[in-house]
Amino acid sequence: MIKTTSIGTSVRQKDGPARVTGAAKYYADFIFPDMLQTRILRSPYPAATITSIDTSKAEALHGVRLVMTHENYPKAFRKSLYYVGDLVAAVIADDETIAEEAMELIDVTYEKKKFVLSIEEGIKPDSPQVFEGTPNCNDWEFHALLSDRDPETRLFKTKTPAEYNGFGDIEKGFAESDVIIEQKGLKYAYCKGPAMEPRGCTANFDGTKLHVYTHSQGMHDEKLCLAQALGISSTMLNYVSPFTGSSFGGKNAFPLDRNIASHYLLIASLACLDLKKPVHCAYSREEEMVSGWSRGSVTDVKIGFKEDGILTTMDMSHWQETGSGGDKYPAKNAMLATGAVLYSHNCEHLRGKIRYVHTNRFPAAGWQGYGAPEGVFAVETTMDIAAEKMGIDPVEIRKKNCMRTGDIDSGWDPLIYKSAYISSSGIRDCLDAGAEYLDWKNNWVHPSKKSGRIRRGLGVAIFAMGAGRPGPGNSSEAMVKIYPDGSAALVCAVADIGQGQHTVQCQIVADVLGIPYKKVGLVCSDTDSTPFATLVANSCGTWIQGWATYEAAIDAKRQVLELAAVQLGVPAPALSMNEKGVFVTAEPDKGISFAEAFGARGHYGGVHEVTGYYVNNSPHPNGLKDGKEDQVYIPKEKGAQFISLDVDTETGMISNVNVVMAQNVGKALNPKIVAGQLSTSRHGVDNAILGNDCITDKRNGWLMTPNWIDYRHCTTMDCDVTPIVIEKPGDPTHPFGATACGEGAACPSLAAFSNAIFNATGVRLIETPFDPEKILMGLGKIQSSRRKK
Repeated sequence: MIKTTSIGTSVRQKDGPARVTGAAKYYADFIFPDMLQTRILRSPYPAATITSIDTSKAEALHGVRLVMTHENYPKAFRKSLYYVGDLVAAVIADDETIAEEAMELIDVTYEKKKFVLSIEEGIKPDSPQVFEGTPNCNDWEFHALLSDRDPETRLFKTKTPAEYNGFGDIEKGFAESDVIIEQKGLKYAYCKGPAMEPRGCTANFDGTKLHVYTHSQGMHDEKLCLAQALGISSTMLNYVSPFTGSSFGGKNAFPLDRNIASHYLLIASLACLDLKKPVHCAYSREEEMVSGWSRGSVTDVKIGFKEDGILTTMDMSHWQETGSGGDKYPAKNAMLATGAVLYSHNCEHLRGKIRYVHTNRFPAAGWQGYGAPEGVFAVETTMDIAAEKMGIDPVEIRKKNCMRTGDIDSGWDPLIYKSAYISSSGIRDCLDAGAEYLDWKNNWVHPSKKSGRIRRGLGVAIFAMGAGRPGPGNSSEAMVKIYPDGSAALVCAVADIGQGQHTVQCQIVADVLGIPYKKVGLVCSDTDSTPFATLVANSCGTWIQGWATYEAAIDAKRQVLELAAVQLGVPAPALSMNEKGVFVTAEPDKGISFAEAFGARGHYGGVHEVTGYYVNNSPHPNGLKDGKEDQVYIPKEKGAQFISLDVDTETGMISNVNVVMAQNVGKALNPKIVAGQLSTSRHGVDNAILGNDCITDKRNGWLMTPNWIDYRHCTTMDCDVTPIVIEKPGDPTHPFGATACGEGAACPSLAAFSNAIFNATGVRLIETPFDPEKILMGLGKIQSSRRKK
């Protein structure tokens, strides 16, 4: 048992001083002599083909070094254009002004095409095809039926490709249900993540190697993809990302796919390699706003219950918008809210049909929640309707049916395992804590008993979010170095996009080695100096990287103890380490310093450092039940969110919003960081009440909310957030029992808001955002302002 002195305390973040003093260097801060600037000409049409392009006038302008189009750089540009803002050409020039002027001189002729600007239109079989020859509405390729359930382990043994995800007999389940609740057409608006730093990079070729300075969620994978896209050897490329100006999961780069918004990497790198000069390519806020949208979905849900409120059967149909060919994988995570995971405790029959839909809106990118909020919105509002119909308290119906530790995860991730054990839950504890904070039993009142202009509402929703993906292709590495002066360094490429990974990983090293946190340094800024680290997404950094860091520190410690064992004449297992050095565990006064343990050293040799190394190929052996490879524990991020708010029934305005976010995190490695993570539930407030939506002009596809004035993100002025951190120890999937807390806070917000608005007014809103017009329409005080078709 490792004694923890750093873990569980709110030590200062490793990168905190640099960030708050302005010393931190983001990609835009890397400035090189003779650095060239980039401006991108973008499509004015949502669907078009370039029939001709003349760049001669632009190329003739003094100071222009290169004009890039599909004709000379087909790796980065194409003739077919799929959304307003798609790439037409790029100008590389001595400065921004010249690049802007040259961009205006490019003469382009377009052949305009028919387009589709909504998920509803994209679903229709006769809608214009976004990608010629490919239907807009596509079934999820990895649908499967689970069957042959082991009576002892309760795990499914057979996974058969099918037209939908499912287990049990859905028709039998509904036939035997006493109460059936159904909702159709629940719509989650297409939304934009609130990352402060726009996408971009700076590329610099030093004569031997291309160095690319950028933001990153996973440097090594992005580097390999970029090298492949450029057609160069990976040894020629160094990816540098010391700081990322927030991401919320939405800035993962994949330059091999032209539909993913990482074009800046190809443009700057190709230009730099050809011109042999540094090239800076940064998106403006308006360009960022046409990159990486998410959330847009339409969902139907049907749930069957026994008369006592036990959930036995669930059916979901889910359509997820990808825009013009963006990330399709968030769609699968809608299943997390169903009997596959969140309501797995009692659910015997399940069917889930997942589809992704192309439109001529802006390419999708998964961000905080990665598809889970959409499913939670649909299921959790339906659970609230069920509670009302059966006369059960909304908190109690969830406690009766939510997942428990040891229940079966049948989440249909396209990996080798068929089903797995949920390693920990604690959702019922979260429900109890939130209800106690709000005095739910005394303050929750049915909307039929409320009157007056200003009405108070309380709502609740629970969630489960993926927090790890066991199986091949899911791994992370770490190195830990110990020096003769008793200090250490974690060498690790795991990204810190604001969630505190750099800090908590160093806390792990400190406690394994028994040294103060302040004596642990960090090497993390580029791919040349670090081993591979997992992509920071899906809230898996704590899980996958945690074991790599822990085991690397154990390996380094073992080597130091072996060195000291020779000096002390005792077996290494009988030794321990602390800040002073190595000592005999049974005789703490008998010991030597680190320098003495390392022995003689000088200019020509000796032990100058000890390096521990570990590759965590998930699942870690501790993540197997009884060591059996076919019985995997899988962690989940999970919790409950409560919303209290006031609704003005004359104006439809919502005010006095308080979000109470309760999560079981197993062990809070750094309590202050954890509390900060729970405060990101404000992103759900963005989607709920600030009117945020991807509003495009139906005539021409132009974005009507292209900045942070027209598309306003939530701040501390818009709501209060009360984080409640629940710590239930014992999760076997982490060396210190921690579970994820990176994305879940945004998952239940839409459902909790909808339920709170209903509790205040009796109006059930199923389409976001929840603006005053919808509330007043529901109250019967105004008619819809939308034109009838």
